[in-house]
Amino acid sequence: MFPLALALILAAVAYHAVMTLTDLFPFNNIRGATRSERRTEVAINAPVMALPAVLLAVAAATSIPVLGYAGAVVESLAVLGGLLLWWSPYLAGVTMPWATAGVGASWSELHARTYGRTVIVLPRIGDRPRPNLEHMILHALMLAAAVTTFLASASL
Repeated sequence: MFPLALALILAAVAYHAVMTLTDLFPFNNIRGATRSERRTEVAINAPVMALPAVLLAVAAATSIPVLGYAGAVVESLAVLGGLLLWWSPYLAGVTMPWATAGVGASWSELHARTYGRTVIVLPRIGDRPRPNLEHMILHALMLAAAVTTFLASASL
């Protein structure tokens, strides 16, 4: 389980970096962000997203499972944040207060401007913003990474 957990964590980190730095429109939409903004996003998020891999690897090397569990918790918190940001507006019509911090727009406005023309496979629920395919894949990777990291930690 350890190799799978590690691979999923690192796949999520790599996927996020590629989606943030590479223009793959209409799969993603990075055209509205400057190169500096994109690099800053990766510089901030990649270390946080990679931390569970480091903790899991150290846990395996030292036979200290609590470090692996800490990595699983970090991964779970990261995926929870993404799920709350993207899925609560779609499923429940509730936007997280931090969703647009410092942007000066509502989540619906921001979503329409930045993600509205990307690949979206979910059906409409009224006028609620829908998670796009790019983020659905990221969230699936992160959720799978969190679950397998818990399982890998239990087997250490």
